[in-house]
Amino acid sequence: MKCFKLSFFLTGILMVLWVVPGCLGNYGKIRMATGDHRATIQDLKDNWENYDILYAGLATDTPSAIMFGPRNDGKRLMGRKWMPVTEQPVVVEIIDWLEAYVDFPPVLYQILSRENVFFGYIYTSPSEQIVVKQIDPETLELENIPLPPIDYGPGAGRM
Repeated sequence: MKCFKLSFFLTGILMVLWVVPGCLGNYGKIRMATGDHRATIQDLKDNWENYDILYAGLATDTPSAIMFGPRNDGKRLMGRKWMPVTEQPVVVEIIDWLEAYVDFPPVLYQILSRENVFFGYIYTSPSEQIVVKQIDPETLELENIPLPPIDYGPGAGRM
């Protein structure tokens, strides 16, 4: 009986070790911008030409996020519904609109691979989960980020 319990326990441990890595999949991580890659949104705004920049949202005046991937580092950030930004005034406009969401202030995060390799930054409200898929060792894809909820006032917008 004791041998049976031990084999049952070991089988359970082996199943967990086999299933858990498969559940984790190829997903990257989002962490606060600290350590070696500490930056501020002002640093990114001032040095915008050193980054490949994309934004999520309906338009530049209704963004949900902006991401910055360092140029010429061999890594690539992408997203299916993300739009490229190539001009500094547009970068400033997007950041200003993100900061205008008073109830949902944006936060600057690092984008990391599963192995904690730095890929870039994302500036967005922490009101939604950010899903980062690792396509290959040099490419991460961020899913679209919905707009923060809009406060229509007491009872407005509800049925």
